[in-house]
Amino acid sequence: MKPIRLTTIGKIVWAILLIILIVVLWGIISLFKTEEPKKVDSPAEIDSKKIIDYTDSNFYEYNFDEDNFENSTDDLITIKDSGTYKLTGNNSKYRFKIDSPDSVIKLVFSSFNATVPENLINVVNANKLIIELESGTENTIISSSENATNYSIISSVSDIDFIESGSLKVTSDGEFLNTKANINFKDSILELNNVNNGFDINGNFKMESGTIYVFAAEQGLNSKGNITIESGTFIARSKSAIKNSGLFIINKGKIFLASLEEIQKPNANSLQKTLILNFKEPRNNLLFIHDTTKVVLVYAGELSYQHILYSDEFKAENYVLYGSGKVAGTQEYGLYHVDDTAEDGQLTCEGLENDRFQVKDLVNIYNDIVKK
Repeated sequence: MKPIRLTTIGKIVWAILLIILIVVLWGIISLFKTEEPKKVDSPAEIDSKKIIDYTDSNFYEYNFDEDNFENSTDDLITIKDSGTYKLTGNNSKYRFKIDSPDSVIKLVFSSFNATVPENLINVVNANKLIIELESGTENTIISSSENATNYSIISSVSDIDFIESGSLKVTSDGEFLNTKANINFKDSILELNNVNNGFDINGNFKMESGTIYVFAAEQGLNSKGNITIESGTFIARSKSAIKNSGLFIINKGKIFLASLEEIQKPNANSLQKTLILNFKEPRNNLLFIHDTTKVVLVYAGELSYQHILYSDEFKAENYVLYGSGKVAGTQEYGLYHVDDTAEDGQLTCEGLENDRFQVKDLVNIYNDIVKK
């Protein structure tokens, strides 16, 4: 008997039948299989898994009076691990580079004094930098360089939070802070004296409390996002006091801006009233704001200004302005703690009734102010 030989067509038929059989069997098996649902993480859970925060458990201290740091190269200390780093003593040599992906880094300034010429802190990779000004401590940064317009004392690609009630005084011919992200400020006292620029922020700026003073040749605060002042004291004296591309919101606090360039008015979502004074010509004289019974604010002038923004808890609706005179008292941040005054040179502008500047609306703007 001759063996059965499959033709080519027969082989193809048998292959097709075999495939059909496998598919049918797989379908039958899958009917009896219970598949566990796939777990989908919420966005919050996904984000939390990426962030490495050991600021409560990892602690390191740099005492710059000891001047002995093994992990530094070419006077550069590189921080790669999440944690809290306490800085104390007098640093005239070392700069910091933070390169710690998805990590939270806390730098604690504790009687820390730096005289590094430029680029003291550079955040190239991190989730967030926290700068804690330790309560009860005074900290200083003095910086000058031949490349004054090309450097920042602090530069970052990440968010920066300022916390705690210590103080930091900065003197620099460059820029204090430049970040591609956001700034959050709470409780601290920050004093920027004679800087070229104060803040240059690609993101949002939010101040919850504390004190910020900026005395700058060019710009005080420049933000490509929103500026929100929830409370605290914010004073800026510069060629351009505040600029931003988003919303400018004032909810509470004492805000005083003196600028050569026009100041953006606060958004209608603000909660606190604002007085904006636009003078016909630049001036550098004293400015007295009088509530018809007493002087409530005296600005020292000195630096040329043409535009003033003043926001506070106004207790009167009518105010009188004086543009010259004498004042006795102590000056802080360009404003006087007044002992006595002898104001002169009353100011006015078109449309005023009895030369009273009224603060009835949320934003009250007066243009072309001149001597009466």
